[in-house]
Amino acid sequence: MKTAPQEPLTSRFAAALRRIHALTGLRDMVSLPPEADIAPRQWAALLGALKISRHQLSSRLGQHAKVLLYTGIRDDKTLRSLADAIGQVELLLTKAYAFYDTYADLLSQRLMPELGAWLAGCDVLARDALYRDHPALKRTEPPLVYCDRGFGASIARQGVPLPDGSRNPLPIIQIPYTRLLEKWNLTSVLHETGHEVMVRLGMVALWPEIIRDALSRRGVPAHIRHAFGRWMSEIGPDFWAFGCSGIAAAGGIRELMVLPAEMILHISDTDPHPPPYLRVLIHFEWCRQLWGPGPWDCWERQWRALYPLDGLPAEQQNTLACCQKLLPTVARVLLYTPLDVLSGRPMTTLFDLEQLHPLRLNRIASTARTGRLALNGLRPSAHLAVFRLVKERKLLSIEQLDSVMGRWLTHLKHF
Repeated sequence: MKTAPQEPLTSRFAAALRRIHALTGLRDMVSLPPEADIAPRQWAALLGALKISRHQLSSRLGQHAKVLLYTGIRDDKTLRSLADAIGQVELLLTKAYAFYDTYADLLSQRLMPELGAWLAGCDVLARDALYRDHPALKRTEPPLVYCDRGFGASIARQGVPLPDGSRNPLPIIQIPYTRLLEKWNLTSVLHETGHEVMVRLGMVALWPEIIRDALSRRGVPAHIRHAFGRWMSEIGPDFWAFGCSGIAAAGGIRELMVLPAEMILHISDTDPHPPPYLRVLIHFEWCRQLWGPGPWDCWERQWRALYPLDGLPAEQQNTLACCQKLLPTVARVLLYTPLDVLSGRPMTTLFDLEQLHPLRLNRIASTARTGRLALNGLRPSAHLAVFRLVKERKLLSIEQLDSVMGRWLTHLKHF
């Protein structure tokens, strides 16, 4: 029986053990300053997931510790078996660090003083949009917002698999860096939060069914009913953002959706996104049904003039015109349908729509020129509605508004 060399394995065992223990050192490694730090509940969710990985890997590695540290390696067979075991732990550790690295990358953005404070403010907007009066929402972890390249926003919902296969412990919302150059359009954060809400409330499958049934009772052709049912995966989150921020959502989508006409008017048989032409118009319809005449009527005329249906192929023109006529019905369904998940109440009961009434917010917006907006008593999402009115009424220049909103977003963490 020959003696097998064990020095390399002893070294690899010790290195793996150090890396396993370092998994839960994410908070110390990133060292976020207080003004950019994430909430205690967010840290608890993140570190909880990393602690589980550390425990599982430590236990697995510990099974072989006795052989290496106490029994000793007495032959080549034991050496090869231990090498294989440590190698398996190393592969699992690489997967655990893919999760660690993902969040380290996201959180390290907050080390940039201005960006970090703004992202902390965006977290507050996302939490305000999420935590409405329903127990299923209160059980959801607070979303984490970060920036990335690209045109649109997106969300990785809580519990979905990350690229490394691990489960995402809290919702992470990506917004383009440029969105922070137009802070009045941060309603994107509310829309992405709405995707999480639709899942938590069981509305992903329910809204399409409700819409199809409502349109069926009106004798709407099947292909139109099914199109609206498919589009509810985006219209539902749009409605959530509208319920949180009112005119801010309507004014924001009107700006964000200014795209080439072929994209605005395009109809797809598979895309869950409705044609932007219709997606913008339904926001104006929600405003009109809640608050009567208002600036949205002018916005609608401008929108239709910007993207006329004349000249489109007959089938496309007829489909868009038919869908446009149905928007008042679809809007009413979303505003007023009693829902079992809400004990027979409509979804609007989760929002304070009176607080969002433009007449009330106009009075607050009018104070912008005094240098002090009276936002006390308003939820953070409603602040966006005030800023939208300031912008639309040109009460401040764009540069002044951006400066005011930068200070607001920086201090929103303490709201």
